[in-house]
Amino acid sequence: MTNKNLPSDAVTAITDAWYNQLSASLQLSVKNFQLLQPAAIPNDDESLWAYFNSVPPATLKYNYWYYNQPTFFDQYAAIVNQLTFPDSAFKKDIGDDNYTNWNDYLDSLPVPPPANTLPLIWFQWAMINAPSVANIGRSDLSQQFLFTCGQAALLPYQGTDAKPADFAPSFANLVATLQVSSSASFSFNSANDNPDVSNSWVPGYDPNFFGLWTGSWSGFGISKKFALSKISISIQFDHFAVLPITLGPWYNSSLLHVALVSDSTPPWANAADWNKYFGKHGTFNYANGSVIAADGISLTLTADAAFTDEELSVIEAQIGMGYWPIYGMQQSSAITNTVTAEPGKLTIQMQSAPGNPVLLGMNVFGIRQYLGGS
Repeated sequence: MTNKNLPSDAVTAITDAWYNQLSASLQLSVKNFQLLQPAAIPNDDESLWAYFNSVPPATLKYNYWYYNQPTFFDQYAAIVNQLTFPDSAFKKDIGDDNYTNWNDYLDSLPVPPPANTLPLIWFQWAMINAPSVANIGRSDLSQQFLFTCGQAALLPYQGTDAKPADFAPSFANLVATLQVSSSASFSFNSANDNPDVSNSWVPGYDPNFFGLWTGSWSGFGISKKFALSKISISIQFDHFAVLPITLGPWYNSSLLHVALVSDSTPPWANAADWNKYFGKHGTFNYANGSVIAADGISLTLTADAAFTDEELSVIEAQIGMGYWPIYGMQQSSAITNTVTAEPGKLTIQMQSAPGNPVLLGMNVFGIRQYLGGS
């Protein structure tokens, strides 16, 4: 039952109630779960990874027709490629004399040591020759090596003939995992719904941009009439799974952590850029941690709205666009939608063919939490 103190937008209210029901029925945390609108139906690695790669906006309903979000890869690469720890900063931290003596020691070695061994070699040398700066010097050299390796890992993914940013699971692995995953079923009834999302990770007003069908306005008269009617839904997933998202070899979480915890120069080439990415209105404050996917969806919705013949004609004409609450756009091989009407009753059915994963949403984490912080 809609609380008068909650948003007056009728479509937002029932969608928030649907969000709560979906979260409870599938044991998803409202502290992380984000609906995709429309639900995504990938068919290969590229189309699947595009959703993993998106930096999610701070909204419970990610309407990707509305939001123009940057990619995780582009944000990460832009940050990593400007991280720097110049030799001058190392020299400043350990002192001029220690810097000279250290380089004389390196020159005296018969073979230059590999870069990955320098932090340890420095520490062993400094504990005897410069113990007061042994730790900071080791930290500086470790950062230098970390930045060099991280930037080298990005090279195959940038420039001419760049590889696409890769993730796991692959599309084939997603299909295979779903085939051995458990089923799920539940129901929804607007007569006793709960549209209160004040305890979610995006409390307050979180508008719904679509109305009854994909692309329609939530304030459209047909959408309002539908949303204010008594709605009941029964839904069955032949298979359902929550799968963690793993980033490819181009990614190094330690690099991103270094960039996040310090806004100084170094590690940033331009300290002002920290706020651009991680400030209050930064472009890189959230990341997708896992994907919520279903296979073999059977959904039946009934609404007691008394639509006119003209309104029903409009609704029926939009069958290919897909309807609330999943907005599954019709595809001959994956999604079919049907609409039937009788006086005072509208019935919408959605069916997804087995072997066609449907992405319902993501579990989203603040970038600090994503990197293991609080």
